[in-house]
Amino acid sequence: MQVFTNSNYSVSVDESLNILRFDWEDGHAGMSYEDFQEACCNFIGYGFEYQAKHIVIDVRNFQLQLPPEFPAWQRDEHYPRYFKLGIQKVAYIMPETALVHAKEIPASDDHFALRNFADPAIANRWLLN
Repeated sequence: MQVFTNSNYSVSVDESLNILRFDWEDGHAGMSYEDFQEACCNFIGYGFEYQAKHIVIDVRNFQLQLPPEFPAWQRDEHYPRYFKLGIQKVAYIMPETALVHAKEIPASDDHFALRNFADPAIANRWLLN
């Protein structure tokens, strides 16, 4: 079910599977870094609203150049919201050529599992196992 859309991004949820999905739309290329951060925060807000435990983020269309401070913001400010929500798995959908450069994180007592996929169907199967 689509819960939000604009020219920058869209958010949908599958409540029966506890999956929240984020897709970058064509218009996002003109966003500022602050707009990007706001989009990320809005997205996880829907996670709290729908009590999602799994996330899919489709970056195949992602065009922004993130600044060097992004990893620290993600680690210190954004991911703690994932932990508070109880996110168990995060799947990134990306071009196959980007997979070799993408980091993956195994699940642990204090961290969700994060994996990267080129095929959305394989990502969904992983989320549900």
